[in-house]
Amino acid sequence: MRSTVSKTDDMPDTDGDIQLVRAAIPLWHAEMAWAKELLKRSFNLDDAEDIMRPEFRGRRQIPGTTWFYRTHGIGVDVYRTSEVGGIDFDFDKPNPDPWRLRIFLEKQVNEGSLLYEKYGELIDDEERLQAALKAFCVPG
Repeated sequence: MRSTVSKTDDMPDTDGDIQLVRAAIPLWHAEMAWAKELLKRSFNLDDAEDIMRPEFRGRRQIPGTTWFYRTHGIGVDVYRTSEVGGIDFDFDKPNPDPWRLRIFLEKQVNEGSLLYEKYGELIDDEERLQAALKAFCVPG
């Protein structure tokens, strides 16, 4: 008979945590595509990256919506409030870094796009979340 080791309450399921992070990546890409399209259409831009031009830089409401954007360095943060919904990304990086992915997970859980029942324990435990992000977001 094969022995199995069961997960205890004090031993996090690291593989399960990594799978949760991995499962959120399609939503990351969908939100980034949506945010780029929103910026293009709202400001009549040829390319979403044009939001980085001097006349658009800063923090502003997106016309006709309840959304805001804030430019930074080489990217943009599109959001409703600082804790709910949206995405913060850099135009030169198709995939998130651990810091942005952590914020994204929290905002999407708060928005209801990711279920708290699935992600709540992970995002509420900073140590577990950091370990999962570190394991998933390998540089290179």
